[in-house]
Amino acid sequence: MRMTPFEEFDRIFERMFHGTAGPRPNPPAWYGCHAAVGPDGVPRVREFGNAPRQVGTGSAGNLAVDVIDDEKSGSLKLVAEIPGVEKDDIDVSLEENSVSIRASRGDTEYEGRVPVRGGVDRDSVRAAYRNGILEVTVPVEDGPRGRTVRVE
Repeated sequence: MRMTPFEEFDRIFERMFHGTAGPRPNPPAWYGCHAAVGPDGVPRVREFGNAPRQVGTGSAGNLAVDVIDDEKSGSLKLVAEIPGVEKDDIDVSLEENSVSIRASRGDTEYEGRVPVRGGVDRDSVRAAYRNGILEVTVPVEDGPRGRTVRVE
């Protein structure tokens, strides 16, 4: 018996989403959060998803860092969203060829490392944390050195 094109299309989709042996053994897991600034200027984090976040594991999570490279001014601007973290729980470290950002909230630690072209003008690096957003401005120069940056 020959199938119509629509029946064959339905059969392909059925196999694609459910496989030949029934439902998928491991459905996809996802975790998310939504952050908004309240009327008092403090970020509020609402968590959602079907996978629990890593609490109490002490493991490092990936910290997404946006990098804006301004070659005209010779600087990098690093922007990371870290809602719910206190300013004192953020460490920004300069190394020879990278900038490391570590933050902790409760038992969960976040870590990100951004490679830097050339050296870093360590005396001109600035970091500010406001409303859950960390911004680090890194002027780039020649010559590798290291330093810890105070978060304002």
